[in-house]
Amino acid sequence: MVAISCYVAGIQPPIPARRFDNAVKLLIAAGMPIEDLARTPSNKLADYYGVEHPLLQSHNALDDALSVSYTLQHLMKAGKLQPKAFDRN
Repeated sequence: MVAISCYVAGIQPPIPARRFDNAVKLLIAAGMPIEDLARTPSNKLADYYGVEHPLLQSHNALDDALSVSYTLQHLMKAGKLQPKAFDRN
């Protein structure tokens, strides 16, 4: 989603395109149940984990990305997500 949005907007991504991956893998690595993943949209992830954040709109790519980012930061700070989970094999 982020890599494609950068391409469409003509923005150089901050990391090489080959480094982008699906955040679902990270959420699974952090222990989020598959059933909850299936029913939790991107813009509601921060709410799911009880992360405080500014108001986020649904169906807004920036707000979806912010919610995912807030969530991953929270999971890392809580020790539920380790940096090695970001490595692509």
